[in-house]
Amino acid sequence: MENFNFSRRDFLKVGGMVSLGNVSFSDEIDKDENKKSVIFLFLGGGATHIETFNPIPNAPSDRRSVTGHIKTNVPGMELGGLFKELSKKGDKISIFRGFHHRDSNHASATHWVVTGEANFGAGTTQKWPSYGSVVSGYHGTNADNGLPHYVKVSSIQHDDAAWMGAKHMGYDATREGRRDLQLSSEASRFQARLKTLEIIDKSFDSRGVGLAKEWNDLRAQAVKVLFGDAAKAFKIEQDKEYDNFKDQGVGKDLLTSVRLIEAGSKFVTVSFGGWDMHSNIFNSLTQRQTILDQYLAKLIDLLETRGLSEKTMLVVTSEFGRTPKVNSNGGRDHWSNLAPLLISSQSHEMGRVVGKSNANAETVEEGECLPEDLRWTIFEHLGIDRHMKWTSRDGRPMTMVQEEAKNILTEL
Repeated sequence: MENFNFSRRDFLKVGGMVSLGNVSFSDEIDKDENKKSVIFLFLGGGATHIETFNPIPNAPSDRRSVTGHIKTNVPGMELGGLFKELSKKGDKISIFRGFHHRDSNHASATHWVVTGEANFGAGTTQKWPSYGSVVSGYHGTNADNGLPHYVKVSSIQHDDAAWMGAKHMGYDATREGRRDLQLSSEASRFQARLKTLEIIDKSFDSRGVGLAKEWNDLRAQAVKVLFGDAAKAFKIEQDKEYDNFKDQGVGKDLLTSVRLIEAGSKFVTVSFGGWDMHSNIFNSLTQRQTILDQYLAKLIDLLETRGLSEKTMLVVTSEFGRTPKVNSNGGRDHWSNLAPLLISSQSHEMGRVVGKSNANAETVEEGECLPEDLRWTIFEHLGIDRHMKWTSRDGRPMTMVQEEAKNILTEL
């Protein structure tokens, strides 16, 4: 049985702390009635916080945004000068100028931002489960139609399940992964092969092979995807908005994300890399950020048009920001004291600039926001119990939300 894949109503008479196998949580939230979702757009490489969401127009010329700044339709909210379309949506977004941590290494900083937990010096080590893996653990791996709750439209480093187990690593929906949704033989032949595999697996199980259960869990999830409605969500060419999103890979990925949310997924990741701009940042941004601007604006419009703007939280962030002072090569280097963060969620008050940096966008002055706060903000939106615990493979109960974590949409 999948962890958490049951109704709270079945346990109303129990009260207090409910536990089931691998997990425990307080009986406070009806997760079956939570229909909300998250699109997590990650700007891999370390996107500049200055040219995106904190242009500091009054700073010295070697520090303020090299692309200038632009006013939004919200008084007092200014963005980097290349956000021509996003600036028209200021009332639909909130930007957080106090988001930061203290790790300027790409791999380990990414781990911190996509899991909410530090892992200094991490290369390929997954120390903590990603947000999507926790969502899978809490809400179950699949929706009723077979669509996974956690889908990686494009993968991000450290977006796996760590000690939660392989079944919660999320569905890899890269181009190759989507091709795997198509059966290469008749369904009846496929089912016959599955029965043969079940006989073989029983032999492994009887010998106590440790990986057998995880393999069985993964296979069961894959079969549910193949025989459910999941494949339909990926047929974006059939979408009436396809022509508006087809010209860039990130556009196609964002349209796919919306279709997945409509079909029942709860946490969808999109990676849009290329932000490690140590030199010639002006030209690099002119190419990269212009694309981001175009498709962020289209995505926000599409979510609203399809009635998803309250249900869906859009998170846009990166592993860290970039140095406040432009270097001798006309670029900016790694800087973890501040990082870009935007959230769009119409179930909360939008049109806000939350927190502020010092005059040169070097450090936080007000409204400090940490990755662990972002994690709780996402989890609370998705109806995840603050007191959720997960028993790791070595038997330790792991608390999934830090006690001091705050919801940055309601507590800042």
